[in-house]
Amino acid sequence: MDDRYIIIGSANINQRSMDGSRDTEIAIGCYQAISGDENQQMNGDIHAFRLSLWHEHTGIIEDAFEEPHRLECVHRLRCIGEEMWKIYSGDEVVDMKGVHLVCYPVHVKEDGCLEDLASWSNFPDTHTPIKGRRSMILPPILTT
Repeated sequence: MDDRYIIIGSANINQRSMDGSRDTEIAIGCYQAISGDENQQMNGDIHAFRLSLWHEHTGIIEDAFEEPHRLECVHRLRCIGEEMWKIYSGDEVVDMKGVHLVCYPVHVKEDGCLEDLASWSNFPDTHTPIKGRRSMILPPILTT
């Protein structure tokens, strides 16, 4: 959120990944120090990489994306994700025009409980449950 740190990779919280004998997970973390004023806008390589990824996934470049910690940026990305979820989950097959960002189809209420959006219990065209299923190993607050 501050264009100083970046983690790239995969480390899933599920039995396949945590077991250590079935899946191979890899991730790399990077840090970019800044010199001078801590309040200056971040314009280094991590900033450029994030903007490049966001462009690849949203198909657009907007001023709001420059400062990911601002509520305006969060709202804009959420709006794009919600719009794309409507297209992705619709009955008609529609070209998403290169956008690779959809909101996860749940709403987290103020008490932390998950609420289904609309009538979805599975991802479209699958039998995969949106909320996952209870694990016998991980705490019930997590889903796998």
